[in-house]
Amino acid sequence: MAEKEYISYDEIVEECKNLAKRLKNNKFNKIIAITRGGMVPACLLAQFLDIRTIDSIALVSYGNDDRQADLKCLLAPNVEIDEHTLFVDDLYDSGNTYKYIKQQYPQAKCTVIYTKYADAVLDFPATLKAKDKWLVFPWEFDAV
Repeated sequence: MAEKEYISYDEIVEECKNLAKRLKNNKFNKIIAITRGGMVPACLLAQFLDIRTIDSIALVSYGNDDRQADLKCLLAPNVEIDEHTLFVDDLYDSGNTYKYIKQQYPQAKCTVIYTKYADAVLDFPATLKAKDKWLVFPWEFDAV
């Protein structure tokens, strides 16, 4: 397994605040958190952007062994998706989640906090992280 990089909650808050500054003129009125990784960043961005409508989409692409598997939608959003909708995730890694969202909801925009690739195709820029490290977020715990 790759070397781990632990990201602090304070770092996430700061990254979300910086991202919100770049997003504030886009007239988003709803946020869709991509579960599970996008839930905390979605909540923070909603606070910074003063957006009250938050929903989620449950997608899974990692198995219990942390290996990528086929992307599956477990639960779709329950709100109308339009050009004022912002999907939020924690990380652009393989790009599969982004491609799925853009295929299913082409009018919506997507953002992530981090990417591992400088040439990642994103609607909004993200902070670049080393692609040879496994990012560990402060909300990730082992199951009980």
